[in-house]
Amino acid sequence: MSERRGALVILCTAVASAACGHPEQRIVDQYFNALKQNDQQTLTSFATVVIDKKVDNWKITGGTPETRSAAALPDLTRKVGELEAELAANKKAAGAYSLEHYADIEKTKDAQKAGKPVPKGLGDVAEAWAKFNDKARDLQKQVAEAKAAVEKEKRNVALSVGQVTDIEKLTGEMVEKQLDLDLTIAGEVKPYSMTLRKYEMAGGTGRMVSRWVIQQLKPKG
Repeated sequence: MSERRGALVILCTAVASAACGHPEQRIVDQYFNALKQNDQQTLTSFATVVIDKKVDNWKITGGTPETRSAAALPDLTRKVGELEAELAANKKAAGAYSLEHYADIEKTKDAQKAGKPVPKGLGDVAEAWAKFNDKARDLQKQVAEAKAAVEKEKRNVALSVGQVTDIEKLTGEMVEKQLDLDLTIAGEVKPYSMTLRKYEMAGGTGRMVSRWVIQQLKPKG
């Protein structure tokens, strides 16, 4: 091997080693540079958290290996369907019960509206009807919460893989890792922890990427 070629190999190896040291350096730099410039459009394109502090300098000091788990979106979507089916079944059962006990239910309602006790002999009907209504309200709340969780996770996935048709049908893995950072804030170096997340998904139409999204940034200790 010539001296020139040997020097080139050493240089390339050194560059590769530096790149391998902190492969997330680019996204960290992009985040804090956008933060310094108050570039909200850039920040919201790859981060779900924006700190309200002026960061003068930053340095990656360490991190944890990647962890993998099943992407939550398929299960969250399935849960919505299950809850909606349960809500529909309760509505159907309540309708059937109402047809069988219509007059007694109306008497119970009238008494309750007037602030009077349930008519004698209708206690069981009042209790059964109340259970149907209580279950309906509880299921409606659960459906709303489950749908909100789906929408939130769809936004998380879209930040990582891009805008994909039928995103709720994607399956795959969620990858996370933690970075340790030293942030210089108001002249003082403070340790922070940054959570990065990306999704490696399949099953959609269109071009999918798998890029890191900054999910959390908080002080350590």
